[in-house]
This record gives sequence, C-alpha cells and structure tokens, in this order.
Amino acid sequence: MPGTYQYFHEIDFEYHTHSFGAISHCDPRFAPSQALSIDETKRTLLALMKTYAATMKDLRAETWIAHGTLLGWHWNQKFLPWDNDIDVQMSVETLAGLVPHNMSEYHYPVSGDNEPRTYLLDINPHYTISSTRDVANKIDGRWIDITNGKYIDITAVHVSHKKCEDTPFNQGVFFSKDGHDYGSDDLFPLQEESFEGISVKVPYDSAKILAREYGKKSLTNARFHWQVITVALHFKLDLTMSRHRFNKASNLWEPE
Repeated sequence: MPGTYQYFHEIDFEYHTHSFGAISHCDPRFAPSQALSIDETKRTLLALMKTYAATMKDLRAETWIAHGTLLGWHWNQKFLPWDNDIDVQMSVETLAGLVPHNMSEYHYPVSGDNEPRTYLLDINPHYTISSTRDVANKIDGRWIDITNGKYIDITAVHVSHKKCEDTPFNQGVFFSKDGHDYGSDDLFPLQEESFEGISVKVPYDSAKILAREYGKKSLTNARFHWQVITVALHFKLDLTMSRHRFNKASNLWEPE
C-alpha cells in the first residue's frame, strides 16, 4: 500500500525434523544464529502464553486466542504438537489503549532459567490503518521473548461500518487485515476457558470460526499430516513430512 512500509519481519530456519514445523516465527532483532531445539521452542511458547495472559490481565486488555492456537484449544486445550507459533486477537480499540505501553519491557521468571526473561510489547505504528490493502502490515503487534526472538502475533479486529473497497465486509461485521471476517455472534460474548492450564478467552462460536478457516474436517479428523518440499543447491529436492493421530484415550496428538 502506498505510503507504508512493512514494520514486522521474521527469520526462518531450515526444516530439519519430521515431527515439527520450521523453527520460524523469530524476530530478526533478537533471533539466535541457529534454530532453537524443539524442546526449547515448546518451553518458550508456553512461557510466552503465560506471560502474555498475565500482562494483558494486569493491563485490563481483553484479548482472545485465534487461528492455530484456537484449533489446539478445540482439540485438547493444548498447543498442536506440530505448531510453532501463537496467534491472538483483540479489538482495535483495546490495542489503541495499549499504545502508552508500547515498547515497554516486562520481566518474568521462567521455569528452568536462572534469571527472569525480558518480554517486549511492540505495536505496529500502522495499526491505525484498517485497509486490507495494507498487506505488508497484517500483524498489528507482537509480544516478544527477547531471549530468542520468539513471539506472539497480535491482530486487531475492526468493525466494518460500511461496504467499500478498503473494508469489503457488510455493516456490523468484524474483520482483520489478514482477510478474516466474523459476525458479532461468532466472537461475543467471549468465553473464559483454560489453555495449557492458563486462563484465556475464546470466541463464543469457536467451532464456526474454525470450520470457516480450516474446514469442517479440522474439527473431527483425528489424523493430521503435512509435507514440505524444499529445494537445495543443485536442485536437490528434500521432502519433509509430519504425521500425527489423536489418541482419544490419552487426549493427546501422538506421532505416527
């Protein structure tokens, strides 16, 4: 979109495992030179979720989990074992209320660490632009672990007051700049739930939202697999696959 620039960036490391996605979603300002281990990535994600929820509660900022994080909650209130990022949403009015805290650092103890970790609340200066044509700035904020650059994506939800090119949804419908739209009854009233033992909020009709985003089978299909083909030097192809099956007895996704 003319007059804007991409504020947030990320660094991707190579796919190097058959059981986990790319160790990506690291802010290049704080990313290590090599990818984190799978165990450290999962430990970091859990700490990110705990500290984000605690900080938003202290700041009285209403927020809810979204996308793949919400899908993990739907199945067993845990992260999907192949997922390596966290997505949350909030209203654009709530995000605006966080601007006085922009670039603030927060310190929290993390299990297994000798020293508290530092977390940064970083708000995209383009968050006020509601146009879906601003494709370079779909993410409106980040909660970043500056130890390793892993972060939570924060996306603002806007109300479409009229139908036009920049906000192409009907009046009374909520939308985000990443192309998702929601009815008021889809989101509100938010529900108090638990995710990884952490108190979070989820949309009122999460099943409807997930079915639209990932398809109805995503709510019932107990088998999951993905594959990625990477092209190395000299055009050598490398196929990476991950297969999981949901065990109803253990209530866990387990590798096949």
